[in-house]
Amino acid sequence: MHTDIDIADNVFAAKISLLEFLAERGWRPLRDEGREEVAGLCPLHKDSHPSFYVNRRKQVFYCHGCGTGGGLRKLMGLLGAPLSLPHDRAQLLEAVYGFYANRLARFEQARAYLHKRGIHDPAVIGRMRIGYTPGACLRAYLEGLGYRRETLCECGLIDTRGRDVFFRCLTFPLERAANLYGRSIAGSICRHRFLPGSKGGLYGWAQALAFPAVVVVEGLFDVAALWQAGFPNAVAALGSHLNNGQIAELCRFGQRMVYICFDADRNGSGQRAAHRLSVQLRHAGIEARRVGLPDGHDPAGFFAHGATAGDFRRCLDRARP
Repeated sequence: MHTDIDIADNVFAAKISLLEFLAERGWRPLRDEGREEVAGLCPLHKDSHPSFYVNRRKQVFYCHGCGTGGGLRKLMGLLGAPLSLPHDRAQLLEAVYGFYANRLARFEQARAYLHKRGIHDPAVIGRMRIGYTPGACLRAYLEGLGYRRETLCECGLIDTRGRDVFFRCLTFPLERAANLYGRSIAGSICRHRFLPGSKGGLYGWAQALAFPAVVVVEGLFDVAALWQAGFPNAVAALGSHLNNGQIAELCRFGQRMVYICFDADRNGSGQRAAHRLSVQLRHAGIEARRVGLPDGHDPAGFFAHGATAGDFRRCLDRARP
């Protein structure tokens, strides 16, 4: 597992390399044979021979004269450089995704909630990059990477008091949309959170294109449960109302089957949404069928209460237009 320092240095390296940073400050290598390492005079002490080495691939430095070494962030601190590297939303969120994923293994209450929802396969958890937000630490971490507090507020990651907006949430990166979904495990009124902006297309869509049928579900826990049970063609709409982009993706699905497996809400809202979607798709020439689950269940809950892959296949077999 990567440490926070590993993640931080990787994010820095994605923005500017050690050699680029040193070149901006007038440092030039005295020995460069085109290999991984170059050598020059150490910028940290009075040096008469080239004792300062930089590894291009690993993005680390070490001085054999003064014994100092590390990554870009450490060198910037030693040279008194401001941590104000250029950034964009995708780079910022990549740092956030890694930071939160790194914390999931450290908090038993987060892992217990996942198990309660029936999600336990490390491969699925890793692939979805599920994380956890304990709170009171994201702002300091990102400011240490050079991001300004105002930028974090504008992106919706912290509030005006500097507090983590996703406090005590399990998090799911939405890379295609440059967004983030959070599910509160604290029983708060606002259980579902997104950053400002679009939720994007159907989650898992690229993988589903390899199959002759797709199973559309509402939530990311549902996708996780189905992937875990052996249904890699499951995609999430992130709610029961699809946006225009998600509808367009399904309408480009060609002659393949679309199964709509929304929550079996006791008030019937999931079933009504599934019916509306099936009508839309059929009018667009797409074969769509609605999958019925026991009352009160969503797909994740269906498996968490003991259903098997065979049980779900039978639900698919019984699906109706």
